[in-house]
Amino acid sequence: MWESLNFHFSFYDWLLVIMVTALGTLSAYLKDPQLKAVTATIPIPFGFAYIAVGLPIGAANAISGFMCMLYANAVRLLHYKAKVPIVPSIVIGLAGFVLLGTFLMPRLPEGEMFFIGVCAFDFVVGVVMFQKQKYQSGVRYKTPLPVYIKAPAIAGVVGGLMLIKQFMGGFCTSFPMMNSIVSYESRFSLADQCRQLPLFLIAAPFMFLEMHFIETRLGWNHWLVLLSGYALFSMIYVPLNSELKRRNEQSKAA
Repeated sequence: MWESLNFHFSFYDWLLVIMVTALGTLSAYLKDPQLKAVTATIPIPFGFAYIAVGLPIGAANAISGFMCMLYANAVRLLHYKAKVPIVPSIVIGLAGFVLLGTFLMPRLPEGEMFFIGVCAFDFVVGVVMFQKQKYQSGVRYKTPLPVYIKAPAIAGVVGGLMLIKQFMGGFCTSFPMMNSIVSYESRFSLADQCRQLPLFLIAAPFMFLEMHFIETRLGWNHWLVLLSGYALFSMIYVPLNSELKRRNEQSKAA
């Protein structure tokens, strides 16, 4: 019964909870809004979710990366424009992600051409957004709570989000666990979180493609596949993040 309700956590599930909790706690104590946003876009939770789920990288992973961008912007619009409190905004955004993911999951076309097409779509959207978005940093803020209160609270949130892991299938790897935590911790600077996500959309498709073809063609161990993906992602993401930081600083000086 517990397994059917997704209450059974494997070793890798617990490892994912620990890693996301640690990263989420770090984000809570960072004052720089861009650094908070970085913690939501580095693919550490994605990697451990990939190991925990055990499914090959495919179209669901690429689509869910785009859905994370939709989630972050939905939370920003709900909280800033519609004046919805931050927690209900996050819950609505997560509910939208789950509903869209569960609707799409059984309807995704099979085949590598569709997967490649989704990766290309993500890349184009990321580039366009990165070039068109405005640059104005949010408020510097860190949680006033002591770590012995904040860390268990974040662990509880992450554990609750993990309950739907099996339900989401391949969409779970980019499920906004970190984004939801960072949305709360960045509630005074949600625009920074939204500006950071195009960097993920630019770099992640190359990571997805590399991991897919290494796994399906070479049959490498999942950990080696993941490390290869991380290496390629970093080569693309780090220069982009430096450029984003430069544009933010240029905007401040203007």
